[in-house]
Amino acid sequence: MAVLLTPEPLRVKTLAELDALIGEYVMQDKPEIYWEDNHGYFQFHSEVEARQALKDPYYQRFLPPVDWSKTVIREVRIYPRYSTEPAVNWRVAESAIGAFGPMLVWRDSGRWRAAFGSFPDAEARSPMIAVCLAALSARGVKVHVDHDALDAELRHPKNPPRNETGGTGTASRV
Repeated sequence: MAVLLTPEPLRVKTLAELDALIGEYVMQDKPEIYWEDNHGYFQFHSEVEARQALKDPYYQRFLPPVDWSKTVIREVRIYPRYSTEPAVNWRVAESAIGAFGPMLVWRDSGRWRAAFGSFPDAEARSPMIAVCLAALSARGVKVHVDHDALDAELRHPKNPPRNETGGTGTASRV
């Protein structure tokens, strides 16, 4: 696994963003992809299907009166919950151990730290997030994490787990 060097740190404000970075740069997983509109958050298999539904008067009955000309269709990518599901986080650890060397995780002054091989350690308030950040660091991906936002999301999750593989989206859903 090659080490990447990102020129500027990528900002991470949500667990879904962290999961997407892990999926793309560390695990190289293919995300589950669907399309949704910004009014009803209905999910569609393709952009074409979503646009056809928006023109369908039957579909429009499901929602309150809105200006359909201003509807936005967006792609949503779903990655496993690498940062919050223990079994899925362990897959990250195993992958990073194989690529970068032994893992070391420890608690220091109320913070969790993790490192792989001879790469610099990463710090977080949860051990699973520390493992994710250490894997990204070893891969050469620099991140600037809003730890307060991640902690708030951990305390008050927006969405319950979707399935047993622990998928999350990179776009918010209602």
